Amino acid sequence: MLTPSGHRRGTSSTSSITALLLPRRQPWLRFLRALLPSFVADTIFPETHHHHRPPLWRLHPTSYLDGLRGIAAIIVFFCHYTETNFPWLTPAYGGGGLADEYHGVGGGGYNTTTMGYNHHNTTTMMTMPPPPPPSSSSLSSSPTSSSFIQLPFLRVLYSGRPMVHIFFVISGFALSYKPVRALHAAPRRDVDKCYAALASSAFRRALRLFGPCVVSTFFVMCLRQMGLLRGGKKTLAAELWKWKGAVLNQVAWPWDWDRDLRPAYDVHLWTIPIEFAHSMLLFMVLLMLARVRLRLRMAAVFGLMVYCLACGKWAGFEFLTGLFLAEVHVLLAAARAKEWEGDSETHRSRRDSTAAGWALKMFQIGLVLLGLFLAGWPNGGADKTPGIRWFLAQTPMPFAKMDHLAPQKFWFGLSAAVTVWAVGDLGFLRRLFESPVAQYCGRISYAVYICHGPVEDLFRERLLGYPTIPAQGEPGAPGYQPALAATGVKGLIGVETMTQITMSWFVGLWVLGPLVIWAADLFWRAVDSQIVSLARRLETLCLDDTEPSPRSQGYSLAA
Repeated sequence: MLTPSGHRRGTSSTSSITALLLPRRQPWLRFLRALLPSFVADTIFPETHHHHRPPLWRLHPTSYLDGLRGIAAIIVFFCHYTETNFPWLTPAYGGGGLADEYHGVGGGGYNTTTMGYNHHNTTTMMTMPPPPPPSSSSLSSSPTSSSFIQLPFLRVLYSGRPMVHIFFVISGFALSYKPVRALHAAPRRDVDKCYAALASSAFRRALRLFGPCVVSTFFVMCLRQMGLLRGGKKTLAAELWKWKGAVLNQVAWPWDWDRDLRPAYDVHLWTIPIEFAHSMLLFMVLLMLARVRLRLRMAAVFGLMVYCLACGKWAGFEFLTGLFLAEVHVLLAAARAKEWEGDSETHRSRRDSTAAGWALKMFQIGLVLLGLFLAGWPNGGADKTPGIRWFLAQTPMPFAKMDHLAPQKFWFGLSAAVTVWAVGDLGFLRRLFESPVAQYCGRISYAVYICHGPVEDLFRERLLGYPTIPAQGEPGAPGYQPALAATGVKGLIGVETMTQITMSWFVGLWVLGPLVIWAADLFWRAVDSQIVSLARRLETLCLDDTEPSPRSQGYSLAA
C-alpha cells in the first residue's frame, strides 16, 4: 500500500483482499479507482500487479523545493478564493478601505464580472450585481472591522501574489540544478553533460508548460458551450476560433516577457508565457557561461541579476536568482561532503555549535519572518499599512514609478530569493517541506494552479451561494431583476459581520478545497504526468542514435 508520502506499507492479507477486490475481470472497479484521489485509491484499492503499483516516491536533495512549490500553489488557490468570494478580507488588518477594496479601487481584488450572480438560467445567463458590502456599523464589535486572519503573518494563508515569485525562483533553481551539477562533477567538470541537459530541458519545455494549459482551456471552452460556465459564444465554430486565439496569442505567447496578458478561459495562466520566456533566458545564460571559470560565472550571474532589477525586469531577476542559488547549493553540498568524510556527527555538531553558525541561522530565520510579513502586502492601501508603507517608500526606481503593482513585485522578488535560500539551509523548515503532505502538494502543484480557477468558477455559486440580494429596479421596467433568496454557505452563515465572514471563509474552503484537490489529482494523473512522459518519449524518438539518453535520477519535479 502507498501513502501520500510514497512509503509502501501493507501485509499479505492486504494483498489477498486486493486480489478479491480488483481482479482483472472487474474493470469497473479499476475505473472507480482511477476517479478517486490517488492517495485515497492507494489506500482503499492497492494494486498487487507490479505494472499497476503506484510509484514509490523518494526524497532527493531538492525535494524541499517541490514541497515549497506545492504549499505555494495551495496558497494561490486560497488567494483567488478569497479575493473573488470574500473581498472584505483583502485589506490590511485595521486598514479600513472596505468599500474601495470591494469595488476594486486601488488594486482591490474584487471582480464584478466574475462575481455576477447567476439566476441559474443557462440559456440567458442573466447576472445580478454582487451584494453591497456590509456597512461599518453592521460589522463586528471590533473598532477596526477586521478579521483575525487579516493580521500580519496570518494573512500569508491567502497571499497568493508573492507565491508566484517563489514559483519563478524555484523554477530557475530546478532548471539549473542538473546542468550546474555537471559543471561541478569530479574529478573534472562535464561540459558535454551540461549541454545535453540544457538541450533536453529546452526541447521539452514548451510541451511541458503549454500542453496542460491547452487541455485545461479546451475543457473550459466545452463547459462554456454546455452552459455550465458564463461567456460562451453562440456557435461552436466561434468558440473554437476564440479558443485558438487565446492559446496562440495569450497562453503560449512568450514575446511580452513579463506582462500580464490575462488569457481568455483562465486568467490565472498569465504566468505561463512568462515562465517559458524566462526559462529560455536562463538556458541561454547557462549556455553562455558553462565554460567560464566558477568565480567569474557566479559574478556574471550576480551582475545580470542586478541588471534585471535596474531595468525593472523582476521575472528575469528571479530566474537568475534560482541559477545563483543552485550553484551555491551544489558548492555547499560538495564542501559538506568533504567535511563529513570523517566523523560526520562530530563535524555537524562542531559546525552548528559555532557562534557563526548560530548567527547565520538566526539571520536566516529573521529573513523568513520578514518575507512572511512582506507577503501580507495588501492589494490596495499599502501606503496606509503600518510597516508596509515604509517598504513602499524605500522602493527603488524604476519599480517605484512603473505601475501600482510594481513596488510589491520588487519586494516579493527579494523575499522569494531569501526565502528559497533560507528554507534549504534551515533544517526544521526543510523537513517541513519534505513532509508527506507537502510532497504530495508538490506533485500536484501545477495541476492545482491550472485547475483551481475553473473548478471554483464551476462550483462557486452552487456551493458558496450568496446572501439575500434585493430586487434591482422596478417590476416591468427594463433591466429589472427580481430578488434572490439566500443560498449556499454565505446564505446559511451570512456575511453581515466579520465573524460571519470569517466563518463563511473557513466553511467555504472546507467545502470547495477538496473538490479542487480532487480535480487537480485527476488532472495530474490523466494530463500533466502523461504530457511529461510524452515529452520525454518524443525527445527520445527525435534524438540522434549517437546521442546519450538525457534522463537521469534525482531531477526536481519543479523542472
